[in-house]
Amino acid sequence: MMKPSRLFWKLFLAFWLATSLTFLVGVGILVLGNHGPGDPHLEAILASEEQLLRQFGVESGAQLLAVWRHPGDETIGVYDSAGQLLAGSPVLRPAFERTVISKDGLTLSLRSSQPLGKEGEQGPGRSIPLIIGTVMSALFSGYMAYYLAWPLAYLRRAMSDVAKGRFETRVKPMMGRRRDEIVDLAADCDRMANQLKLLVEAQQHLLHDISHELRSPLTRMQAAIGLLQQEPARQEMVERIQRESVRMDALIEALLTLARIQGRPESIDREPLDIIELLAVIVEDAQFEAGMKGCRVSLQACPVFVSRVSGELLYRCFENVIRNAVRHTKPMTAVVVSAEVNLEADCLTVRITDQGAGVENERLLSIFHPFERGLSEASAGFGLGLAIASRAVEMHGGTIVARNEPSAGLTVEISLPRQA
Repeated sequence: MMKPSRLFWKLFLAFWLATSLTFLVGVGILVLGNHGPGDPHLEAILASEEQLLRQFGVESGAQLLAVWRHPGDETIGVYDSAGQLLAGSPVLRPAFERTVISKDGLTLSLRSSQPLGKEGEQGPGRSIPLIIGTVMSALFSGYMAYYLAWPLAYLRRAMSDVAKGRFETRVKPMMGRRRDEIVDLAADCDRMANQLKLLVEAQQHLLHDISHELRSPLTRMQAAIGLLQQEPARQEMVERIQRESVRMDALIEALLTLARIQGRPESIDREPLDIIELLAVIVEDAQFEAGMKGCRVSLQACPVFVSRVSGELLYRCFENVIRNAVRHTKPMTAVVVSAEVNLEADCLTVRITDQGAGVENERLLSIFHPFERGLSEASAGFGLGLAIASRAVEMHGGTIVARNEPSAGLTVEISLPRQA
């Protein structure tokens, strides 16, 4: 069962206050007018009883007469056409009688032991509670309508602005000191607008980077083709074209992987997989590349950690991070891959540590952005490996962070929760 919210209590207290005030004012008028026959007190009771009989029936009229404490010998009774008492108290000598057609279509007789004013005139006192109740209900209803309508109008206008591309629109500052679920909704709308702005800016930045990355190999290929046309015997131009085409193919494949992760992550297939075994395969492959520069890659891992994951994406994730560590570690050093299970959180923590120069502290977060490379890495890769790794980890509900070691090198820590 959902817990009552702040907005619920505001509405409840406001309507309760309105009905309570209306009831108390009506009762006060009836008590002040309690002065014998022909007074507004009796007139109000008779008028209310008549309205209840017409609109709701005999049962509602009986409830009013049951709670009415009549002063002295004042009695009110409701009789049917056969003269049988249906509600109220017996009226032996009726001084006032009126025929009423009930909601059920019955012909009833409303009798009172005391008369109304002169010649049965209905004094102004009997309509005072109705007028006051109507006015107070209108005032409170108007206030509540305004209280709920104006912030929703601001929200509607803001969403219209966001739909037109004006992502700087903010709604929460317009709410003032108000504190309820409508303000929370406004804050969520502001966060949504800000997130859309960041996504659009990131998309524009990504398109700019993609065009820049594709332009470089295309320019070199065009230059090589031009030279080859002038001197058909230059075999190195054919090799240049081949290298650049392979480079473009790798870039496009990486971009497609990144787009697939960002676009529809729920469409990626998952299967039970031992992540430790996957790490062992990647470390074995990386050892061959590390041996070319006199380095080694070691694995320190727990026995088994089976989780329902995408093996392809996690393979790319760990391979990109480990190969990146092998590329940046100093010659004749080691890259250490350690994996341990956190039993309390039921997650696997993998740390990849190299012994390279590390990364500038201000770039520890940005290295996971697409096409992010240092000044000394302009020709090394595309800057998509860590971006793909970050998206793959996030898609599995995990986290990935980088930190510089006090002595030397960089550690990338990946935490993956166990998926049932």
